[in-house]
Amino acid sequence: MISTQSILPKHYYDLLTFEQELSRVFEQNWIFVGFKEHLSKNNDFITITIGNTPVVVQNFNGQISALLNICSHRKATLQRDVRGNRPLRCPYHCWSYKSDGVLAGVPQNRTDFGLDETAKKHLALKQFTVDICGELIFVRVAARGPSLIEFLGPYFSILQRVSTDFTEQVQEGSFLWNTNWKIACETVLEVYHVAGVHPETFANFAKAECEIENFNGHTTGNTPLQDATHKWWAGARKHLKTNQHSDFKEYNHFFIYPNLAIGLTNGSLMSLQTYDPIDPTHTKLNYQLKMISKPNDRVISEAVKTAINLNFTQFNHTILEEDRVIAESCQKNMPHCNVPGLLGKCEDRIRHFHNAWRLDLNELLEGL
Repeated sequence: MISTQSILPKHYYDLLTFEQELSRVFEQNWIFVGFKEHLSKNNDFITITIGNTPVVVQNFNGQISALLNICSHRKATLQRDVRGNRPLRCPYHCWSYKSDGVLAGVPQNRTDFGLDETAKKHLALKQFTVDICGELIFVRVAARGPSLIEFLGPYFSILQRVSTDFTEQVQEGSFLWNTNWKIACETVLEVYHVAGVHPETFANFAKAECEIENFNGHTTGNTPLQDATHKWWAGARKHLKTNQHSDFKEYNHFFIYPNLAIGLTNGSLMSLQTYDPIDPTHTKLNYQLKMISKPNDRVISEAVKTAINLNFTQFNHTILEEDRVIAESCQKNMPHCNVPGLLGKCEDRIRHFHNAWRLDLNELLEGL
């Protein structure tokens, strides 16, 4: 038999497994948090929960810092929006913080608190490691671990390039899926399901074959596009007055463990998705669509741009909806099974994903 066993069904709904994943998978690894463009100005910020840890990533006069998003005073949330622009000042009692997390200001300090500089440093916000790859910002909650370039390995240069080559914003959004985050990730890690789940959509878009590469839990899946897809995108680029990427001309898909997926379509469109765990059976899928950068001297019709963008944004939504339905079906059935599924050779990217997950949970798995 050339197939291998999948993860045990209980690990897709078990609360203890989920709690261990938050600390051992998400808090130990580098997690993508956003784009540099979202932190381009002083006081720009991004908030995200990584594992169990609420994090704010903020621009302090050009310095990007990642800090605990909880005020040291009475534990209020410092920045409450997903993205925005405001000083790092608590909305409750106006305590403010510097780029290193140390208190910058305490209203009525002299009369009511008497905090000296040593006390202010003692109340500093916990600081996390932040690093940048191209236009992508990553944070590691764990104090120790590999550098970002070590973590990404050969994918560092790939992400560096594609993130700087695909910058024309098309659309962003999020969906709630009633499924475990791992099942959500698995929907993009093989093309074996295309005939069954996407017979009228992705099956007409790309061929049901995939060339796989891997590094630790990160994988690549290169899938040839159908001739009609090549033709459509050639016409779209002509109308949009853009060039095709020189290196990625088919459907080139990259998965960065544990929860970042980037798909490139015919060297023209980038889809970036993250699968954020909410609880054992719910996941927030965030997506961004970006076109390859257009030469600055080329002016195009807004009506043409809108019409073409609508075509592939609707296609993207349809694909995601088809994947959601099947993922939620699998999730619903997991509690009724105690035998692991099988992974064929065509599902090797899922096997690499599972192996990385098992390595993170290692000795805990026997007791889970």
